[in-house]
Amino acid sequence: MRLAFLGPLPPAPTGIADYDADVLRLLAGRHEIDVFHDQDSVERARLPAACRLSRADTFLVRQREHPYDLALYQMGNGPAHAVLYPLLARVPGLLVLHDLVLHHSRARMFLDTPEARAYAADPASAERRAAALAPLGAYRAEAAYSYPGAASRLVETQLATVGDLLPYAYPLFRLPVEASRLTAVHNTFMAEAITAEVEGARVLRIPMAVERVPVPAADVAALRARYGIEAGAFVVGCFGLLTREKRIETVARAVARAAAALPALRLLLAGPVPDRAALDRLLDRLGVRTRSVVTGRVPFAELPAHMEAADLAVHLRYPTARETSAALLRLLAQGRPTVISDLEHLADIPEDAVVRADVTDEEGCVLRAILRLAAEPARRERLSVAAREFTAREHSPGSCLEAYEAAIAEAARRPDPPRRAWPAHWTS
Repeated sequence: MRLAFLGPLPPAPTGIADYDADVLRLLAGRHEIDVFHDQDSVERARLPAACRLSRADTFLVRQREHPYDLALYQMGNGPAHAVLYPLLARVPGLLVLHDLVLHHSRARMFLDTPEARAYAADPASAERRAAALAPLGAYRAEAAYSYPGAASRLVETQLATVGDLLPYAYPLFRLPVEASRLTAVHNTFMAEAITAEVEGARVLRIPMAVERVPVPAADVAALRARYGIEAGAFVVGCFGLLTREKRIETVARAVARAAAALPALRLLLAGPVPDRAALDRLLDRLGVRTRSVVTGRVPFAELPAHMEAADLAVHLRYPTARETSAALLRLLAQGRPTVISDLEHLADIPEDAVVRADVTDEEGCVLRAILRLAAEPARRERLSVAAREFTAREHSPGSCLEAYEAAIAEAARRPDPPRRAWPAHWTS
């Protein structure tokens, strides 16, 4: 089948880019694939040689000249996905929705436009004000279409405050789902939420493709030594983009408290840091700077060794876009004992494969997990085995490929969705 694949690619600073590389490796030998992206650079070596790469702004022309059998859109709640909206509105296909909540990035497309920034810089200009009203009106129209009973208050509150919690209550996924032939997600919670809100939506669940990467013990020891981590230290690790939502302060507080009983306790923070100065101040304030290692972005090939350098991983998330975290699944595939937030959309993970932290007492739960698991290596091993078995059973590359093939076949058979009373800007 001739496919158009649209989404971010490595080295884009989103886990979805790494996911896309994995999926392309699975599909490339079975389909003819053109990959469309919106990046200045791509790590070509991480993608199948058979895939042809093009800029996303050429997709509609290519589609008109020689229509694809199906377009696959990889969409999440980040700026890397902004280019997808005008394309999926015109060429319906298979929408792979990584985040239930799209509101933050979608609102930014309207409220952080050049026109809006120009008006903010010169609010006395009537001309700039008039230009800024167009994207603001589109945002109002999109909110009104998805949430007609709450749109007015929603928009006014969003414009009048600097908080970012409100969009989580109004995820703004209706239009992309309605405009797609078929929607695929990675957890049961998301599938049920979409079908409950969008009448007639066809939603499938697709496993992620993760598998354990064997790492020699000598490589792990060498990595720990490189970071100055002594052989007998107990290492607590956090992985992925180190944003506020990852609850790094909560983990650092728990480490600071646990260090009274575990003097050799270390904190490993592996991943891109949006604000390094702020993170350093936090670690200083909590008194854990000298026992912390902050790696920054880790090359993808080195990520398994970094994960195995941690005796315990902590992967919290609040607020959450209800995503299935590839970083979390990779930790479990590597057999890392892991503490996660006790959230509904993570119910697919078996109880014996993780330690769940009550969101009302995350710091206390993490503290108790550190102290208990540091003292009980047999319990860590049981968690490790259960985690590996879960990912091998539910998220193997084979099961991911099988589900993708079924979704592709069904989406290719389905007609384009009927046009509805969508906002004028959606297809203009």
